[in-house]
Amino acid sequence: MTRPTFFVALLLLALAAGGCALVGGSPPERYGGSATLSGAARAAADSTQKPKRKRPDVGDQVPTYSGGEGTVTVETDELDSSSRSPDSGSGDLAPVIGIVTGGGSLGGHEFEGFGLGGLDLGAFVGERWRLDLGLLVLSPNLSATSLAGQGLKDELELAADLSARYYLTPPHTFLGVYPLVGMRFGTLFWNFRKPVNVIADGHPKTIEDDYLDYFAIYGGAGLSLIQSRHFHSGLNLTSGVRAYGDKTFEGFRNDLFPATGYTQLAFEVTYRF
Repeated sequence: MTRPTFFVALLLLALAAGGCALVGGSPPERYGGSATLSGAARAAADSTQKPKRKRPDVGDQVPTYSGGEGTVTVETDELDSSSRSPDSGSGDLAPVIGIVTGGGSLGGHEFEGFGLGGLDLGAFVGERWRLDLGLLVLSPNLSATSLAGQGLKDELELAADLSARYYLTPPHTFLGVYPLVGMRFGTLFWNFRKPVNVIADGHPKTIEDDYLDYFAIYGGAGLSLIQSRHFHSGLNLTSGVRAYGDKTFEGFRNDLFPATGYTQLAFEVTYRF
């Protein structure tokens, strides 16, 4: 597989898995919605005594994300490919596949933290450069004392994570050290603790669940605890900023999840072909 072909495939897979592409379909177009997510959470919160509230009027506007395709020019020399070692930086791609797991903390008082796990697909594009696409499942924990925790339940996230790292140590060393940067496209799903009755397009509607897209950028550093020709095992610590969409899929205006910082510790095991 040539390097340009692999990049295009990697980017297309990331865009297909990220943001709104994590779920199928799109809501019908609606206009004039004024309901808020915090209002929906209050309506869904468990309470033995709750005053009657006017049904919120919702409208939908799903945020979209777009990306571009890039090209990479590869220069080759006149050496016979059979005389090159796998780590000589000859220009041939060295794909990797593995699993990743870990957890972290989110800023603000809505979350108590999160766990994560998923599949890692990537490639060494040189002697020390490596690109990765992570397909992740995250389990955020909403704080029981927050409005989000009182009105929402069964929270879950799906995300596509694209990152790049550069090894500061030669590939033949047992330990590897690297900085990395990346971006993440994700969707936060939840169920309401009680169905929320709203007015949508002038008609009554009962909503039991909803979701909200987000985008994050981050940077950090990592350590390969074991680094051999085919096997890599290690961890990395990253920190970044996460920004949520303006509206949920059902049209509630997001005033519950502000932009926030986060920190994550991830463990990975990968096989290099």
